[in-house]
Amino acid sequence: MSAAGGIERVISSHIDYLSEGCEVTLLTKDDGTSFYKLPSNIKRESLLINFNMNMRCRVCRVVKVAATLFRTVLSLRSQILKIRPDVIYVASPLNLLEVFLAGMNFRRVVVTEHSAFLSYNNVYKFIISKLYPRVALLTVPTKADSAGYLERGIRNVYIPNPLPFKPVETSDLSTKIALCIGRLTADKRHELLLDIWNLSNIQSQGWKLLIIGKGECEFELRKKIDALGLSESVSIEQPVPNIQDKYKNASIFLLASRAEGFGLVLIEAMAFGVPCISFDCPSGPRDIIVDGSTGYLLKEGDVDGYVESLRRLAMDESLRTEFGMRALSSVSKFHKESVGVDFMSIFNKIFC
Repeated sequence: MSAAGGIERVISSHIDYLSEGCEVTLLTKDDGTSFYKLPSNIKRESLLINFNMNMRCRVCRVVKVAATLFRTVLSLRSQILKIRPDVIYVASPLNLLEVFLAGMNFRRVVVTEHSAFLSYNNVYKFIISKLYPRVALLTVPTKADSAGYLERGIRNVYIPNPLPFKPVETSDLSTKIALCIGRLTADKRHELLLDIWNLSNIQSQGWKLLIIGKGECEFELRKKIDALGLSESVSIEQPVPNIQDKYKNASIFLLASRAEGFGLVLIEAMAFGVPCISFDCPSGPRDIIVDGSTGYLLKEGDVDGYVESLRRLAMDESLRTEFGMRALSSVSKFHKESVGVDFMSIFNKIFC
């Protein structure tokens, strides 16, 4: 929970919901501080297992997972006996495998999915095919993945991820700042975004690109910024708790991900009335952006279309305002309270 990612933010929202009517124990491998605020009435426990992985080396990650799996299962089994939970919540196929090997009754397990199915490797897909059909509740945040699981015979409930805040003030869209927020990993394709930014040439009109995130690709990204001569128009900053200030000060939000389990940053930006541009990657952006109305949703790989869309929004403030107003209106269905009612209604129906 120490990372400043969308998954961690959604889990913190789910914990908020659950803590209102349940006694919640948050059990993590590490004992780090949560980046996002958590309710004061929950308990914290740790398996005290170092699970930091080398994201540059796939083989290293596989070895790390295998090496810690046995220890994790033993520690988890001990914690389950200690806590004696009525329900156990997990947020990834690997965690579900660990719970299975620890001997938890799957009729008391809820899984919240956070990644696009197509982004999983074959090992994770195998775990999903064998274990997801056995859990009491599987929630999926995108319509495409929900339908895909049903086609595979896996029951699930479509519940979008919640918007974690309601801004008091929105962006006036007057600044010449484009914003991108996300972990600096290969899947987020920040290098491609730099190419798009360079091709757009809107920096010659005074526009700046602010990338907020941290991750294993930061060094390469900084090298590319220098190589393209973009150091005057592109900057990288670390994640900050007051991220709302960044949205409020932006006029365009950019996403170039290869895959998005949902795309929480999109609805966060739209809540500030900021129009978004994204590729139609699997599978979240298509549930959020209405192409040509609240932003632009480009066919996967259409770099020329992305460049032209960026130029169009950058050069036309009235168009940004028009898109931004529609974007702000469209995200009401993602408000934390509305999603929370649906989440808890389904949860209570199954477990209470």
